[in-house]
Amino acid sequence: MGTIRVGFVGLGGICKSRHVPGLQRIEGVEIAAVANRTRESSERAAEQCGIPEICDSWQALVARDDIDAVFIGTWPNMHKDVSVAALESGKHVFCQARMARDVAEARAMYDTAKRTGRVAALCPVPIGLSVDAAIARLLAEGALGEVRLVRVQSFTDAFAQPDTPLHWRKDHRISGLNMHTLGMYAEVIHRWFGWTWTVHALAQTFTRTRRDSDGTEVRVQIPDQVLFSAGMHAGFPVQYTISAAVHHGEEEIQVFGSEGSLTYDVNDDVLYGALAGEMMGPVQIRPEEQYNLREWPVERNFVAAIREGAEYHPDFFDGLQYMQVVQAVHDSAREGKTIMLG
Repeated sequence: MGTIRVGFVGLGGICKSRHVPGLQRIEGVEIAAVANRTRESSERAAEQCGIPEICDSWQALVARDDIDAVFIGTWPNMHKDVSVAALESGKHVFCQARMARDVAEARAMYDTAKRTGRVAALCPVPIGLSVDAAIARLLAEGALGEVRLVRVQSFTDAFAQPDTPLHWRKDHRISGLNMHTLGMYAEVIHRWFGWTWTVHALAQTFTRTRRDSDGTEVRVQIPDQVLFSAGMHAGFPVQYTISAAVHHGEEEIQVFGSEGSLTYDVNDDVLYGALAGEMMGPVQIRPEEQYNLREWPVERNFVAAIREGAEYHPDFFDGLQYMQVVQAVHDSAREGKTIMLG
């Protein structure tokens, strides 16, 4: 395949800082056009990133015959419409996370990708990438024995105060059912252990209304806190405790086995481990297991998937799996029952 011409729909922070430079380093890739929410925003982005053309709407961009791939950097409320339209018009798609607002939108995206046969990629959550290979090795070697329990803890005080404004990540109109880091950690757990089978959840909202950017009082529909147990096809439970309304607590994933344990300190990006009866200490990451987040290869991997048919993860199927967890947490908390995932 010759030159791959890329168009950006929603060229904001992470696209400017990571995706544009990443694409510009790849030979035979050209960033051809951009469409942001306003023409003024598009003009600024085009000037900052050296993009030659501006489209007045995302619809105009995805309809262009000279665009091969579309990068979607919008908020989640646009991901389904832009992805489906781009795939239908023969474009490959790279979409920012979270994939969609709910599982119905995610399924529409996945079904379209499957039918069209285009590369449909999601931006991976960086949590755990630096230790993925080491954890895969330890599990394959049986270093922990039989995995019996996994615990995920993610705390922040982002919405601990009732006068904190309604951020877009807290606005159901934009983010749908996505709550704080829920989908992010479900993605990580799926990378390490495979798919989720069942969910039983409790959700709590401590501040019922917040003011949006226009000063309008909006009823909060995304919980401040969720606690849920997930049964895994691998045969053990994962306990998630995720809160955006507490002031202290570790950001970590713990893996408990019959012969040993692991603790991944997310903020410090360090993996600790120990066999039974030993003290926890840092796990040695082998040279071949190193993953340099500064040289994040997602753009190069996406282009390789287009040019060579190389495997890319997370793709829209992977996204559908974590969106099923997000949906199941919502449904379980609302209905007060265990949800079986498809």
